[in-house]
Amino acid sequence: MLRVIFDTNIYGKLIEEEKFEHIVTKIKDDAQFKVYGFQPIRKELRDVPKESKLGRLSRRNVVLSLYDQLTQGRYFQDSLNIRRIAMKFYSTYRELGGIRNWDKTNIDVDFTIVACASFYHLDIVISDDQKTLLSKPALKAYKHFCIKDGLWNPNFWRYSDLRIRYNF
Repeated sequence: MLRVIFDTNIYGKLIEEEKFEHIVTKIKDDAQFKVYGFQPIRKELRDVPKESKLGRLSRRNVVLSLYDQLTQGRYFQDSLNIRRIAMKFYSTYRELGGIRNWDKTNIDVDFTIVACASFYHLDIVISDDQKTLLSKPALKAYKHFCIKDGLWNPNFWRYSDLRIRYNF
């Protein structure tokens, strides 16, 4: 079984799909693919403006409902240990030439998601964020730090990999 965590942007991409309901059902019904929730992701989803609409529906309500459907009670709390790992990822990222600031580009949430996946030994992190979470310096930092400190290094998928898995 694959234990997976979605970056916040994946929920936004999923609700834009034409056959959104069908795709969600496929993901939920896949016994070999379990999506986990994480406190900072849900917080970012709650930050979607209430006024933002998807057709006649509130975009915020749709993404929060999607999050709850896919995670189905599989949920991790943020912790000091996860934050420490995230900060070490960031330090390594900066040493390897990363240029993004910790608190101005949401890289803090991205690195915290990867730290959560590492801490809880999740198999896959899915994101489409090429500028921060999946940037070359960030991927090098995760790998370098995980090898150096003997931590779990999750695999990284893009949204296109999720599309291929579920043929949408």
